[in-house]
Amino acid sequence: MVRKNKLRLISAAMALAFGFAPLRYFRADAWAKLDCSATAEKSIVLPRTVAIASNLPGTGAHSLAAGLSAVASKVTTMSSKVQPYNGPNAWMPLLEQGEVEFGIINILDANMAATGTGNYKKAYPMIRVVAGGVFPFTGSIMVRDKAEIKSAADLKGKRMAWDFGGHAITQIWQQAALEVLGVKASDIQQVRFSNLNDAIRAVPEGKIDATFAAIGIGINEEANAMEPIRFLSLPDNAASNKILAKYGAAVVKQEPTAGIRTDTRVIGYPLHLASSTKVSDKTVATLLKAWWDNIGELQTIHPQFKKWTKEVQAITNFTVPYHDGAVKFYRDAGVWGAKHDARTREICS
Repeated sequence: MVRKNKLRLISAAMALAFGFAPLRYFRADAWAKLDCSATAEKSIVLPRTVAIASNLPGTGAHSLAAGLSAVASKVTTMSSKVQPYNGPNAWMPLLEQGEVEFGIINILDANMAATGTGNYKKAYPMIRVVAGGVFPFTGSIMVRDKAEIKSAADLKGKRMAWDFGGHAITQIWQQAALEVLGVKASDIQQVRFSNLNDAIRAVPEGKIDATFAAIGIGINEEANAMEPIRFLSLPDNAASNKILAKYGAAVVKQEPTAGIRTDTRVIGYPLHLASSTKVSDKTVATLLKAWWDNIGELQTIHPQFKKWTKEVQAITNFTVPYHDGAVKFYRDAGVWGAKHDARTREICS
């Protein structure tokens, strides 16, 4: 009974966060661009090495990639390594070329990469979801704890990180948070940064007053040690969720961590493990089994893996196709069914 209730709660949360993901932001014409072709690499011989692309050290994506790599290297014949970059915009061409096999990417970035929209000047139709990943991965506006920035009005006229270079998706999440708060880009002083880590460090250093940042990542601990930080709470109402629906996200309650001391509501969204059609079904299925069978060990490596549960690896409102090897694995595991097949037909039509 406890497990059934837990599954009902997870299903309800997933329906909220995933159910409206493509309806407004992911346009029908963008869906039409999706390439849902089969895996191109048919080899059943496992590679000696695989690479997982991530954001820079100190980020949640890097911690996830490091944990997945450690377990993969330990329990399979493949040696896995982490390759950090400023963001998915930087490593997507390498995924296309087959120089990296996997990458950590959020649900919005994945669709924009597949369709060549948003931050992507060209489409990368070979991208495929391997695991639904972490749900919910969270973020909000970070400020110094001692700063007199308590509400949306207090952000106006303040210096805020902008652009974020190769991790341009942060700019979109930041604009989503500002939209929820009713703050316009023209209301703040824009300070350009080339990556998220530098922007986060700049908050306690006093170089800027605020930045969007993921919550529960290592770089936040570093910033908090320099000077205590605080994340702004977002209004949790229908209007906020209507805005965030455009981005495949929702307002969620944040658990205590660096920068979170009181009841705080933030943006929550799925963080995927992605691959490409150039990676064989055998490789994907072998690694998925390794992580599935050792999920308990993963969850001891980093707190974010506690949200990397079996229940959220095969989601039903994905915005790019799942890898063929992943579909077979999840079907055999009993977590892929008619709703997943219907969703595939919907986005591939």
